[in-house]
Amino acid sequence: MITLSLLRGCSALVLFLLVPAASMGMTCKTQGARETVVHADLGSTVAIPSTLPDGSVVWRSAREHLSIECAREHPGPAEDVVLYLNPENLRIGQGIRAGLTLNGIDYVQSAGRIPTQQVVPACIEGASNIQACPKVTFSLPFSVFIEKYGSTPPSGIASDLLNYRMFQVDSANGMHPLPDTNLNYVINNLSGLRFVACNAHMRLLPETVEFGPVPIKDVRVGEVAAFQRFALAASRTCDSPFSLDARFTPVSGRLSGDVLLPTGNASIGIRITHAPAHRPIRFNEPFRVIDLPDGTYSATADFNAELVWQTRTPVAGPFSAEVMVDLFYK
Repeated sequence: MITLSLLRGCSALVLFLLVPAASMGMTCKTQGARETVVHADLGSTVAIPSTLPDGSVVWRSAREHLSIECAREHPGPAEDVVLYLNPENLRIGQGIRAGLTLNGIDYVQSAGRIPTQQVVPACIEGASNIQACPKVTFSLPFSVFIEKYGSTPPSGIASDLLNYRMFQVDSANGMHPLPDTNLNYVINNLSGLRFVACNAHMRLLPETVEFGPVPIKDVRVGEVAAFQRFALAASRTCDSPFSLDARFTPVSGRLSGDVLLPTGNASIGIRITHAPAHRPIRFNEPFRVIDLPDGTYSATADFNAELVWQTRTPVAGPFSAEVMVDLFYK
């Protein structure tokens, strides 16, 4: 990327009391819809340059904020809520590994559990009144990614999996014994991951967009007060055809539709458009930016950074915002 500025049993002699496994543990689902599977889709093929160093991120999901509710299935003491990585214990492929970014920390181990800092409270209600037990609801902000790691497969195909369960939300006392009971996050279409001979050299021109003084005159809400041109330039040295997708993600400021409001001064918003068509680009959504077919070794995509009035009575003063540009090989 580049930056713009259990089962238990009790017995006594011949009397056996078996507690069904299905009644144990907790259930965690999305709030409202009560989904147990949420998908991230690669969408299409993802090209992985074999020349990239290990650890290079070749695909990242959009930033998710899942609203989750965890409830008890039986009375008992408090239980911590955790994420179980790779609950099916599958090998994702060769030359790649998956990771999870949570609270600013990248986790790249292929198994294990990660705490969420959430707890389902203790409950002493009887089994017939389990619905009265307190639940825990929380938002889980995260993203998942795939990075190049290890030797490149001779076939060039990184994975033969259609789907990969990245993590399951469950109790720290153990995963629920019934499948598809608790929330799983699944990456789809991993079979579209392929290796190519080289990577593209990318440049952002310029890296910082300076607007200079913007006069407060002829102010109309929604009108463009000023704009500056910038570009993404790509070049390569091999013949493998591939394309590049990009995603503009705000680092600072606040989004309002397709406009980024700078921190400290919301009188004016920043909008990015394709040039010369002036078609707005939505933040946090990937789009095709550059094609490098056979015989093409360099290409440039031009953009406008536009300043858009947000109020009829703007406040004079400085403004700034930072946007991260994620690039994905296709």
